[in-house]
Amino acid sequence: MDLEKLYQQLLDRVTENYADYRAELLLKDRQELIDGADRIAKTAEVFQYFTEKPLMETEVAYFLKFQNPLEVMADHWESCNFELDALGAVMADAVDKADDLTLYPLAADAPAQSPDGLQKFMNVDLETVLPQILVQKTAFYQKDLTYALDAMREGAATKNPAKRNFVVIFRQSGVECLNERDMFIAGTRSYNTCQYYHRQTREPVLAYSVELLGDGKNGLMANLYQQDQHQMAKFTERASSPYTDVTVTFIGGKEVRIPEKEYNYETIPSLKYHYGDIMDTRNEADDESVVQGALRREHDRRERMPKGHIAVHVQKLDESRIQTEADRLASELQSLTEPNTPDKTHFMVEVSPYFLPLASQDDMYRLFQKVQEQVEQPMYIAQPDGKRGQYFFMRREERAQEQTHKPSIKEQLAAKPGPGDKPAAKPKDREVR
Repeated sequence: MDLEKLYQQLLDRVTENYADYRAELLLKDRQELIDGADRIAKTAEVFQYFTEKPLMETEVAYFLKFQNPLEVMADHWESCNFELDALGAVMADAVDKADDLTLYPLAADAPAQSPDGLQKFMNVDLETVLPQILVQKTAFYQKDLTYALDAMREGAATKNPAKRNFVVIFRQSGVECLNERDMFIAGTRSYNTCQYYHRQTREPVLAYSVELLGDGKNGLMANLYQQDQHQMAKFTERASSPYTDVTVTFIGGKEVRIPEKEYNYETIPSLKYHYGDIMDTRNEADDESVVQGALRREHDRRERMPKGHIAVHVQKLDESRIQTEADRLASELQSLTEPNTPDKTHFMVEVSPYFLPLASQDDMYRLFQKVQEQVEQPMYIAQPDGKRGQYFFMRREERAQEQTHKPSIKEQLAAKPGPGDKPAAKPKDREVR
């Protein structure tokens, strides 16, 4: 591998190290940040040197041996009292001595990281793509997507970044549209909703970050990023700042900042009486720098995500939706030990009420084929008398036929003789001639 590729590999690793380091700083309180100001400055200087100064081939090869080359060099630089111009000499000395190889985790020892499969989709038409995702997940309250798109159109009309970044969550009953900045302000609706889908429900959802590009002739355009609902919630919980105030902007341009607990449906009429109609509101954090730091960290992370094709992604969602339901139906049918129809002649399992509203005739055919492949018994789909929905049915005789089997020779030999059974005659000794 040539030097340019090796250097790019080192640059990517150092950039990731620095992003992780900054994320850890977001978890510290103000006193810890003050006490560690020198270390923070030294680490920033080392990162700047790695990314802006030319390195020798031996230096690139040496630092690639470490999981965290930024930490290795920052430790060396923190222990010196030289000016920034001497950082190159300190780096060369560290490479010559190579003492760090026994003191820091090496890249060769790092556990292999399995890719999470999340992708980014660039410059997509939200008004075309989001409805396609909707019909793969959301069976009820589909009109929620209309409200979400309306909120995004309002965001596209402004240049305020805080209003141009969203997180959209597709669930079985409805769609959530969250303001990304507010997700990092603990106590806001967006933050609480994000935590709810992590802690309070086991329902798997489809979550995407949305970066609006504009509302042009080609429709509402944006970059779309897949999200893991649990990892997203864990990060927002770690990196958020408490919710303190609300800044209210009135039609006349006047801004009033009030404590968030005092801004509610009871106080709003009084505010309108004194200042006029409300034009805009903005949730305020205890420390806005924490919020902005978390947003930068999140944006840096997803910029490194691999690009995908949105059409392929939607197709995979379709396949996964049918396969997941087929696996559930097959598992439930195979777990039944007694017929459960009223006349006790059939085994039956209901098709999910969240699957049916989204299923076409072709979907039902594919579902039937997949279930039958797993159960390997004749079955049919019907609607029972007095019930809603669709059910898979399998006759009792088919299950009995499935469960009966001829005992093996080993089982026959191991079986104990029953009453009246004659013991097997011992074979006569073979005559030896």
